Amino acid sequence: MLGAIGHKTSKVLQSMEQWFVLASLVALFWGSAGIFAKYSTPRVGVYRVALVISLVEGPMYLLAFLYWREEIPISLESGILAATSCMVGVLGYLCFFESIMDGQVAIAGTISAAYPALTVLGALIILGETLTAIQSIGVAAIIGGVIGLSYEPDPTSKHAMPKRALVFSVLAFFLWGFWSFTSKIAVDDVGAGNVFGFYVLSSVTAPIMYAWFRKLRPGAIKGSDPSKLAWSMAAVALGINVSGTFVYSFALEQGNASLVVPISSAYPIVTAVLAVALLKEKVSMLHLLALGVVVSGLMMIGLTL
Repeated sequence: MLGAIGHKTSKVLQSMEQWFVLASLVALFWGSAGIFAKYSTPRVGVYRVALVISLVEGPMYLLAFLYWREEIPISLESGILAATSCMVGVLGYLCFFESIMDGQVAIAGTISAAYPALTVLGALIILGETLTAIQSIGVAAIIGGVIGLSYEPDPTSKHAMPKRALVFSVLAFFLWGFWSFTSKIAVDDVGAGNVFGFYVLSSVTAPIMYAWFRKLRPGAIKGSDPSKLAWSMAAVALGINVSGTFVYSFALEQGNASLVVPISSAYPIVTAVLAVALLKEKVSMLHLLALGVVVSGLMMIGLTL
């Protein structure tokens, strides 16, 4: 009897270790991807990064689609919703790249990562869902934290976030919020494996359109002569980000979303720590406090999913 209980306990612990390790890897992947992106984007330029998305993310999502695709009927409305959701998600990613051209990735990355608050509000307004007390506190904390990250009393301070970077990080926040909300609906309609097929389309078409637009305005393009290292870091950043997305799906298979989401949502901390330690970014105490508030809000929302 005791032996059976011990064996069952061992299996439970082993399963818990698997989801915990996977969720921790997600936070590490997504958090470190921002560091590689910050190094490469100002050197390569966003329009070139957009092309790298097609070359790196497109094939990775194609392989994922071929492996996990599901044979289920997809209506025209569901297909349009899924395609739009994926397209908006990629555009949000490009806005994030724009935000770190001049701004600190520790701040821009945290603002854009706060999008789950909009997902919860979307479910409240559009789907008529009710908010729990923890979700309400989490949303309020995230919004307050984002405002704190956006605030700088002295624009000339070394901690100040350039206005252009702030605008694009907020755009990424809203675009990813729309993507997160619609992607949940799309997954239910077309299947999780089939969604990767729509990411193949968005990862190819959105960057090409963006690159074409930037070509029309060459004065706004930066990174005129990127090195091979910069190109490599851009590819690594994208590869790590997609790998984190894959690991995230496996983590959700191994453990409950209420456990996986809070841990994986802590990735802005990884970005901030690495940005200060490796990139020598300057972050004020106010911004550090606001970052902690945003991450706390993300974890509170995750605990209720």
